[in-house]
Amino acid sequence: MEPLRRGGPEGWLALAIAAAAIAGALALVITAARLPLLAGSLPPEAFYKALVGHVTFSLVVWLLSCSVAVAVQHSGGCAPACGPVLGAWGAAAMLAGLVLPGRPVVVDYLPYVDSPPYIAGYLLFAAAAAVSLRPCAGSGASWGPRSLALAYAASLAALAAGVVRVGASSSQAAVWAGGHALQFVYVVGLALAWYALAGLPYTAFALARAAFGLAAALSWIPALLVLVSDPVELPRWTSVNLAMGAALSVPTLLHLVVLVPRVARSTRGLEATALRWSVGLYLLGGLLAPVGAANTLRVTAHYHAMLVGGVTTAFMGVAYRILEESGLPVRKQTGRLQVRLFGLGVLLTVAALLVAAAQELPRKAYLSTAGPWSLPLVLLAGAAAFAAVGGGWFVGSAGLALRQARRAPESHPVPVLAGGR
Repeated sequence: MEPLRRGGPEGWLALAIAAAAIAGALALVITAARLPLLAGSLPPEAFYKALVGHVTFSLVVWLLSCSVAVAVQHSGGCAPACGPVLGAWGAAAMLAGLVLPGRPVVVDYLPYVDSPPYIAGYLLFAAAAAVSLRPCAGSGASWGPRSLALAYAASLAALAAGVVRVGASSSQAAVWAGGHALQFVYVVGLALAWYALAGLPYTAFALARAAFGLAAALSWIPALLVLVSDPVELPRWTSVNLAMGAALSVPTLLHLVVLVPRVARSTRGLEATALRWSVGLYLLGGLLAPVGAANTLRVTAHYHAMLVGGVTTAFMGVAYRILEESGLPVRKQTGRLQVRLFGLGVLLTVAALLVAAAQELPRKAYLSTAGPWSLPLVLLAGAAAFAAVGGGWFVGSAGLALRQARRAPESHPVPVLAGGR
């Protein structure tokens, strides 16, 4: 057993697990605030702050921390020790911003609280990820980690361009490009996780290398769109949003061409379970792409299937793998059950969201004309309970293993995940 290395993937994994715990707790607050007897008891500003915090810690801090951890592990497990520490300080500042005065701004991709602590925390966390990914962008890195690092650079460039060009006139338009580019980081991280779970060295496949290169190139499209067009109009252009969805899908589908035969032949181990749930939920999310329904709960169902389900289950599987390769105790049988329970919870959540969308419940709304006993809200509460148990199980087991690592007396090198150099 080896102690936690702050500059290695374990440091970012520890931050990711803490973010998952916070996101799960806030999800329970959001769900409880809509339940019978409690509906309307939470002040609207507090509800929307909880919503902003849930999205930030689940779709930004958790996913980006896992993406950095996977990239660092694929590149040899070496990164500046200050990266996870700075990231933790940034996450702490955002958490403080949720309880301090400030207006919640509920926009897509990168919601925030309009207060100095929250925005400073965002910036610090973004800088921390850049510090850790910088070695992955070098010429000596393999195409997987390099593609992820380049996609992250593209997301920072797109966000900076959007903020400079739009300013405070439209929060949605200011973060649209950066949020879109950040999705490329997640799909590259997802592909790296898939190869690790499948035990395949992606460097041996020309199609896989081409897919990583294509994702890195396409990730710069949002920044270019902001520079050559009216950024305020971009979020409203259906054709542009469809094109961005296709740009995200093509590299991922190329990876699946390589991986699907392996998925079909995989055994019943923990890695295979996580891989199957991840691929299945991700493809379901693709089928639920909100064409013509850009402002309904079908959007929420779509990204819950793809990101909360497909990407998260893959990162859970890789987290167990990183722990095991670090010499830490991993109970694979219970890990399989945990992944299945969480995947089922996400699947039920997606189904409940589709029911709510069919009944035209509003998106991002605290309360609506539907009563708290309405079928969609009851279904969402039950699905959230399943997902919360599965997510809490993961946080508890992985967090305990990392706590044991902190107490270990000595360190040993960690092997590179399949697909690395």
